[in-house]
Amino acid sequence: MTSADNEVAPLRVVIIDDTEDLRELLRLALLRGGMSVVGEAGDGRAGIETVAECLPDIILLDLSMPVMDGLQALPHLRALVPEARIIVLSGFGASQMAERALTIGADGYLQKGASLGRILDQIRDVVDGRPVAPVVAPHVEVDPGLVESTLTRIPGQRSAAADGSDALALAPFAMIEVGCDPPYRVARMNPAARGLVDTEVPAGTPLAECAAEIAASLATNRLRGDTEFESGVGGKAVHVTLRHSDTSLFLYLRTITDEVGMLRSAIATTAHEIRGPVAVLCAVAETIDEAEPGDLDEEQRDRLMASVLRQARMLDSLTADLLTVAQIQRGILRIDARAIPTASVVAGVIQDRYPDTVSVVVTDERRVHADPIRLEQMIGNLLSNAHKYGRPPVVLRIRPSEEHDTLVSIDVEDNGPGVPDDFRTQLFREFSRASGTTAAGTGLGLHVVHTLSRAHGGSVAYAPGSNGGAVFTLTLPAAAG
Repeated sequence: MTSADNEVAPLRVVIIDDTEDLRELLRLALLRGGMSVVGEAGDGRAGIETVAECLPDIILLDLSMPVMDGLQALPHLRALVPEARIIVLSGFGASQMAERALTIGADGYLQKGASLGRILDQIRDVVDGRPVAPVVAPHVEVDPGLVESTLTRIPGQRSAAADGSDALALAPFAMIEVGCDPPYRVARMNPAARGLVDTEVPAGTPLAECAAEIAASLATNRLRGDTEFESGVGGKAVHVTLRHSDTSLFLYLRTITDEVGMLRSAIATTAHEIRGPVAVLCAVAETIDEAEPGDLDEEQRDRLMASVLRQARMLDSLTADLLTVAQIQRGILRIDARAIPTASVVAGVIQDRYPDTVSVVVTDERRVHADPIRLEQMIGNLLSNAHKYGRPPVVLRIRPSEEHDTLVSIDVEDNGPGVPDDFRTQLFREFSRASGTTAAGTGLGLHVVHTLSRAHGGSVAYAPGSNGGAVFTLTLPAAAG
């Protein structure tokens, strides 16, 4: 028997995560750790197909992804490869979601923010059956007006009088208990909550039927564990404190009467969006710093530097939108419009951010009268929206406007599911995100496009695509001459 016969085959890994740059870094770390990455996917549905084809020993599975999130994909993956180790990898750091993932089939739960070396060690621990250190849930500041005994009880423990005769019935805040999974069926409401929704809600009613905006907000926030966010119900803005138990989600609502709620929402959503790029940047730095001579070839280093550039641009886009919204609210938004070659600006944005996923069709060569920086921002936001909420291929068309011959239209069309009918009136509002989506986002991108287009004397509109996707049309004045 040769020494080769005694060699143990490397563990085969599939990575399912919607951030391509993070997949690249995990692949390098796993290869350095003696494992073999046999497949990758960017969403849960594609991940199921990849796992069915590759039959790996280990699956690294992100929780928050478009099309199908990790919690939805997990049972399917477990059925496909019952002997594989499925390790949930998420940036939310919520012990409640860890428990839920473990309940439905995961073998371990790791946090994206950890160093690559620590992630690799924890993967080995899970594979070897050693316990992984528990994830620490983030601290949530709770308003003093909330009933302490209700908020701090053990997850899954019901109050002494769950029929509504307990302190919740007399509490000055509204409370809604719903099921953990869509469609978030209502288990109970206290009187204050019934007053907000202005109707009697039978047990078992989907939350969207009595509080559609809260249901939409919940869909985008439930994977964050215990958290807080802003939403609305009955035409009123509300601050929501979300708590998880083993079997339910508890929503504690307070109405918002000033701009503090808007500030809270901006901070919470932006902090969450920033964590992803920051985690990738830290991992790139760690990979380069710990690499031995010869570990990284020139092509790998080039890919790492490209990752740094992409993530830095994502951070720049986030901060640009925040600054724009602040300027809008303060009334100091400035537009420095001039004659701009439309096609060259579009080409620059695509080359920088989406060189392989966007095709361009130009039937109008005219320049537009626009601020070049703001034009890049609007195009970038529309393309980002198409990639987050739609599916490739994405087509950008520059064409004469059908409204007037002095206008130029720029269409961005994706091949996704389109915008739900009941959400179309909210598309361009601040912090708006459609119900049921698991894609990340601040809810500012389209609002910024809407406001900037109007400041230029133009507009932005949505229409369903001929293929069922979404078409967003930015219309701007053509430059004179």
